[in-house]
This record gives sequence, C-alpha cells and structure tokens, in this order.
Amino acid sequence: MADGGVLAPSAREGESSSMIRILMIVCAMLAGGAPASARNWAHIWDRAQPDITVVDQDGAARQFFADLLHGRTVAIEFFYTSCTRFCRPVSAILAEVQQKLADRMGKDIALVSVSIDPVNDTPARLKAFAAQFDAGKGWTFVTGARPDIARLVERLGQTLGNPEDHMPLVLVHRDGADSWTNLDGYDRDAIAGALLDAAGPPPRANTAAQQAAQAYLGNPLLVTQDGRKVRLFDDLLDGKLVLINFMLAGCHAICPPETNNLARVQDLLGDRLGRSVVMLSLTVDPEHDGPEQLKRFADNFGVRDGWYFLTGNPDEVQDLARRLGGFTTDPVDHSALLIAANVEAGSWIKLVALDDPTRIVKQVLSLAEAAPR
Repeated sequence: MADGGVLAPSAREGESSSMIRILMIVCAMLAGGAPASARNWAHIWDRAQPDITVVDQDGAARQFFADLLHGRTVAIEFFYTSCTRFCRPVSAILAEVQQKLADRMGKDIALVSVSIDPVNDTPARLKAFAAQFDAGKGWTFVTGARPDIARLVERLGQTLGNPEDHMPLVLVHRDGADSWTNLDGYDRDAIAGALLDAAGPPPRANTAAQQAAQAYLGNPLLVTQDGRKVRLFDDLLDGKLVLINFMLAGCHAICPPETNNLARVQDLLGDRLGRSVVMLSLTVDPEHDGPEQLKRFADNFGVRDGWYFLTGNPDEVQDLARRLGGFTTDPVDHSALLIAANVEAGSWIKLVALDDPTRIVKQVLSLAEAAPR
C-alpha cells in the first residue's frame, strides 16, 4: 500500500482482474437486471441435517441455525479480517444498516458475518474487526473449525476456496420461510429494505405484565450448557411460553427422574419447542455447575434446541432462584417446583415437575389463550 492509501500499480492490476471476475459472476446471478435474486433454498436449513457449530467473537460456541437464525430475520455476509478489498466497505454498509434498524437489532432482526478464513480468523481477531464498525447487540461474527465452516458456506450457496475470490454479496432470510434473497453488499438501502420486508411489522411493545415481570426478576446475564451468553428476558422469555425448573448436575436423587420426565414433555411439545415454548433448567449450584457440567448432564436426556440449562454469576443465579421461589442453602435439597408462564399476559402457574407429561403440556399450552395485559 503506498502513502495516502493508494494501491501500487501491480496491486491495482491484481485487484482489477479480481473485481472483473466478481462482477461477471454477480451479473450472471442477477441476469435480467433485477437488483436482487430470491431463490428457494429449503436445503440450507434442512432440520433433518445436523446444525453446524461456530464460534463467535466472544469465543462462545454457537449453533449457527438454532442460535443465530432461529426466530429472526438475518442478513449474512462473508468476509475475512485480513481482506484488503471489499470486506471493510461491505461491513461499513452493514454498520449503517445496524444503525438504521437499531430499534429491532438483536430482537427480530440480526446481522451475521461469517469468516471464510477460519484458519487465521480467531475470535480475538473477529472481535477487533467488529470493534472497527461498532458492532452491537444482534451483530455476530463467527469462525470455527475449517471443515465446519466449509459445510456451512456450502449450505449457504458459497464455496470455501481462496478467500480473495469471494463475492460482495449479502443473503437475507427470515426464519420459517424457504426463500433466501441475494443482494449487492454495497446497497445499504436494499439490504435494510429486504430485512424490513422479510421481518414484517415490528414486535409489539412490552405489555404492562412484561414490564412488571422484568422489573421484579431483572434481566440477568446467564450462560447455557453450550457456553452461550444470554439475557433472561431479551433472549429467553420475550414472546414465549416458558417452563422453569431447578436442578444441579451433581444430583443423584430427584434431578434424573425429574429431567427424564421433562424430556417426555419436550417430546410432546414437538416443533413448538424453541419457537413458541422454551424450557429453562436453572442450576441451584452455580458455584460448581459450569456449562461443561450442565452439558454432560443434559446430554444424558436427549435435550434439544429450545431447552436451556442455565448457570452464571453465583450471586445473580441465586438471586434469580430466590425470586422464582427455588432458592435453597442446600443444593441437594432443592425444589421440585415447575413454573409455567405466559410472561406477556402476566399468567404464572406452579406445577410439579414429576406430574404426568401430558397434563403438564396441556396446562402450558392453555396459557397461550391468556390475553396480554
């Protein structure tokens, strides 16, 4: 790079050749002059296929489809941190989109930047890159093991070859729809417009019942069995029916049969789990139950996406358990209480975690009929 940021002639020639190749590919994709191309790519998120593990800029393992796309409308870009051509301009465009849609970012709309140089792009490098664009809540940068990223970009219609040969394209998709829209990564208005069109009207403002519940419970930062950091209200309770129980990974008394019973509840909920219903198992022993311990425990019961085993700062977790009526000074002697709630409607009921799974599901789903207040 010469002084003043001007590319030397040889670099300019190389970039010109590469850009011509890219423009030819883009023109072929957008034949007919259409500014965007919508395709039916149902295979991208085929729920019969296993999810793909990635690592975000904070070093947390995430399931790409379940954690980053589920329940949201997303714009996905492909980049790498050492890119000297269009990666930074496209990320700058997404930063403008982030600002334009600030009220909905991290709620029903999100941005995802996928590194196509996973060998070199560590979480620390992603975090430094993201900081250049003031990436906030709802904008996730991901890397991972090269075979996993290769499978991911292939399912997203790309190839993991020479990073320099990738295209400045952005994919826009809404969970629950099969169509994925290809957009020019330089077109801020088209990206923002496609996100808004796909997402539809903004979510309703919090009801008085939601505000009261959040004021009472707070919005503590928790950690799932997969190491994902989540906020109680923002990420777990918003717009969902919820089931909450108390447990500890080292329990050899009530926890295994209770969790086994809730696994039958999980099966009866079917596709509702993670969509309209979430299940939360809060440890009463946060001093000893980290994500690894909770993961080993949960894996014994075939836990699926939408059922979260939660730990976190011991003081905050114990305070949350106290407010939910599950605090104990002796973790082994913990409550077998099961709490079901429609937070939006302000309807909360107490159940028994070892009750008949069919009856539990019936009572939980009946809460959906409660009117918001």
